Amino acid sequence: MERSIASEHSVGERDIGFLKGAALSAAGFLLGLTRLFGFPAPFAAAGIAAADGLGCVFLFVGAAAGYTINGGLETCVHYITAMGALTILKLITGIFAPKKSSEFFRIIMSVAAGAAVFAANFLGAHGVYEIFISAAFAVISAVFAYCADKLRASGVRAAVSGHKAGSAAAVCVLFVLVTAALTSLQIGVVNAGVFVSVLAVLYSSEVKAGAMAAVCAVLSSAGIAAGNTDFAASCIMISVTAPVIMLLGRFGRITRACAFIFTVSAGLIITGMTETNGTAAISAIAAAVLYMIIPGKVSPFAAFTEKAEIVSAASSYSAFGEKLAYMSETVEEMRSAVIRTADALETDNIRDISWVYNKAADKVCKNCPSNMKCWGKLYNETSDVMNKAVNVLKNGSFVSVSDLGAHIAVSCQERDRLAEALNKQYAVYCSAETAARKVAEMRSVLTSQLGATGKMLKKMSEDIDNCDSYDEEAAIMAESLFADAGLYKPSVVAMVINGRLCIDAYGKGELHVAPDELADRLSFALRHEFDLPVITNGTERLHITVSERAKFDAQIKVFRRNKAGSRHSGDCSECFNDGRGYVYMILSDGMGSGSRARIDSAFSCGMLTKLLKAGIDLDASLDMLNTSLLVKSSDESFATLDLCRIDLNTGDVLLCKAGGASTYIRCGETFAEIGEEGVPLGISFEADYKGKLFRISEGDIIIMTSDGAELDRKWLEQTVMRDKNADIDRIVETAGEALRLSADKNEDDDMTVIGVKLIR
Repeated sequence: MERSIASEHSVGERDIGFLKGAALSAAGFLLGLTRLFGFPAPFAAAGIAAADGLGCVFLFVGAAAGYTINGGLETCVHYITAMGALTILKLITGIFAPKKSSEFFRIIMSVAAGAAVFAANFLGAHGVYEIFISAAFAVISAVFAYCADKLRASGVRAAVSGHKAGSAAAVCVLFVLVTAALTSLQIGVVNAGVFVSVLAVLYSSEVKAGAMAAVCAVLSSAGIAAGNTDFAASCIMISVTAPVIMLLGRFGRITRACAFIFTVSAGLIITGMTETNGTAAISAIAAAVLYMIIPGKVSPFAAFTEKAEIVSAASSYSAFGEKLAYMSETVEEMRSAVIRTADALETDNIRDISWVYNKAADKVCKNCPSNMKCWGKLYNETSDVMNKAVNVLKNGSFVSVSDLGAHIAVSCQERDRLAEALNKQYAVYCSAETAARKVAEMRSVLTSQLGATGKMLKKMSEDIDNCDSYDEEAAIMAESLFADAGLYKPSVVAMVINGRLCIDAYGKGELHVAPDELADRLSFALRHEFDLPVITNGTERLHITVSERAKFDAQIKVFRRNKAGSRHSGDCSECFNDGRGYVYMILSDGMGSGSRARIDSAFSCGMLTKLLKAGIDLDASLDMLNTSLLVKSSDESFATLDLCRIDLNTGDVLLCKAGGASTYIRCGETFAEIGEEGVPLGISFEADYKGKLFRISEGDIIIMTSDGAELDRKWLEQTVMRDKNADIDRIVETAGEALRLSADKNEDDDMTVIGVKLIR
């Protein structure tokens, strides 16, 4: 049973199986038997520092037995004592510091392994040479412990596939060191180092992604040569043989193995059949025979051989990005088609005011005996009469017989019907025009929403394309962790963007873990330091966003004051971290003051916050908010908007203004004011806001204000520039007190001030 450490410092039990424990003991025993430079190799002791849970105990038991057989109990007592101390240290650390899994902690444990190995060798050293060996073994064991722990954390799959360069480098270092140690083991006529190296080269030749066999051959040669220089010729033959079997990669295992045996044997015969070369040849043949006998499905690289050409999770994810891009293009085509069709139809169906009397004349005058006289000989006079009648209608009155002057009033037999027809057709004309305006407004809303949807899909596609990689292993581990935290059947996306791991999780249920505890668990499991997660409650599911800790942090302070005599503020503000390394400050001022203004501003802030937390692009979010304000009420409804977004990794700032009040910025030795720009949202069908990009650094300050908070620029500049280390809370409180004292009750308005300072 292995004891895995829980976050509450309690110890829970998890069955790791008899075979795993036995395998660890066997590995420790084998490493304990190895020698390096004629002395017992330090790898078993270093392996304990990299083990997890009770694995260090199994390794200790096997290594103690191996060291005892290797050098005798009296000789190796110092090693066994050092390993015991490391084992106790690992167990104590697991109980009292279960979350310490950072790179710093890995280095500390590696240094501890090096120190233990140095002490074990130094206490038994005789002479300067053995003291020098003690120091060398200390460095080697520290490197071995570091690489082994890194490989254990990332997994062999990530290292061999090349998705994690650090893990791949750890595999290379470990392979060289272990091969050097195994070369000291002679099992009958077979050398363990050569045997393992040949197996590694043969199996790596099955991996189709990259020249694995060549890399493995070079590493094997380096390890064998370091372990025993007498095998130099064997190293050369192994290196030469690797390209040969790579060329035969498309053939079967037997063909590759036979080609390897033939090439190595021929090379060793050419270089001379010495005792060492004979041992190397026998070891290589034994390894090749074993390679042919073992079924391919149990190959250690089985996951990378037959499946190498199958689309990976990362490429599937990239393909999904292409699908989103195509969907975005399709939505944009729909938007363009609606506009083109509407333009064509409206061009064909344009009606001017003459349509009213032409339609009336068609109904009344068509069968009249005087039709040719009125609409032929007297056409100009009749047209003048009709235009005057239409002007009466346009002025808001009904047409009567007296309005039909000239010859129509004297000789027309149907003048009563004609006046009635003009009134009816004008009513039809007005209804059609009203319907056309409504359709145009609806079309504008529709095209704006389609445009916003297209932007959203395009941005999602760009985010996927800009993703460095998709960490499938991290997603699986995080999925298990979120399930333990209370999410039902969570779905997790783990992307590496700009070198930082970002995680999005979706699921149903309710978390029974606090956000800080959840961040700690993720940091412990994934070995990355995470910021606090952002948890958003949807209608049916939870959305959790968390990313690696950013370079900077934001210190935020908000001051609010209602208009004198009002219980409701027309200002609304929201400040939040989106979980992706950005912090947002949103300030909205509704039309007027009081409850009506509060509704508009709260709607704007709330909706924009929800869209941004959901991961929707800012441009698309503002377009959606603008059209929503247009259609949410039949009354005029709009709100100013100030939005400030800070990238906590770079200090880049995006400041968007849609009719907002002044914003003040202290950047280094510069103080600047950005005044009102753009128009409020909800006025036109296109969101007309102005955006500015700039960069701030540690200690810089941004102060956002609403219309009612009119701060004196010179006074504020003196306040924020006087003390560069001033706390943002004190600055905002001072500004709020100044506003309160200077407020005119007769011209008072809602006041809001938001201050943000970039800190580390």
